[in-house]
Amino acid sequence: MTKISFAARSETGKVRSSNEDNLYCNGVTMTASTRERPFFLTGVTESPAIFAVCDGMGGEDCGELASLTAVEYLSKHARNILHNLIDANHEVQEYVTDANNKLLEIMRQQRIQMGTTLALAVAGGSSFTLYNIGDSRIYRTNEEGRLLRVSDDHTLAEEKMRMGYITAQQAEESRERHILMRFLGMYDDEMGVMPDINGPYEYETSKRVLLSSDGLNDMLPFKDIAEIMTKHKTAGDTVNALVDAALFKGGIDNVTCIVLEFTEEE
Repeated sequence: MTKISFAARSETGKVRSSNEDNLYCNGVTMTASTRERPFFLTGVTESPAIFAVCDGMGGEDCGELASLTAVEYLSKHARNILHNLIDANHEVQEYVTDANNKLLEIMRQQRIQMGTTLALAVAGGSSFTLYNIGDSRIYRTNEEGRLLRVSDDHTLAEEKMRMGYITAQQAEESRERHILMRFLGMYDDEMGVMPDINGPYEYETSKRVLLSSDGLNDMLPFKDIAEIMTKHKTAGDTVNALVDAALFKGGIDNVTCIVLEFTEEE
């Protein structure tokens, strides 16, 4: 059995007037009535469990609606995912397709434009798998305790980097780093909107995972995130240090983080 210590925090930041982020912590989400207040949650659970960060986009309240819809649909699909871990990739794809279709339905009905990213961790019995769409990032520690970035950003800047047109440093500094090439809320082709899949990873090889909206990495370079992730002992202290650092550096966007810590039990 694997014990999962988790902590989550979400803040509107110092510039934005509303919080377009949302999250899913083993069944807990931010509701429409609570998302504008600072959010903090910490706890301990056992595998299997699901955690996710979503970063909405769109004018007016559209971003908030997009991310809220994504986590609400994750709540509806969580049971199927957790009860069919042997085929979790298929169940996650079913969730992604269902959530995307719902967002398209809302957009057609209300004549609005919106979308959301997804950074998702599914913790099974002996391992965990990570999924992402958009530019919300996923990190994990390796056997030596070093932090590794797991996810690729689905942005125009990183697409150009992967094709060799620009360097990684140029991609980080480019204005095109916020132009999403893949997200929930896309009018997809026949292939559908598909998440990147990383893992499964054995718990003993990855003790910590970080899911975060881009309000974190826009403010903090990787070395700062890595230092905080390896310096603080508890998930709660770590998530608070990450968000506090992003706010101290300017907090120009909403910032949402979930830190997971895995401990094997006899």
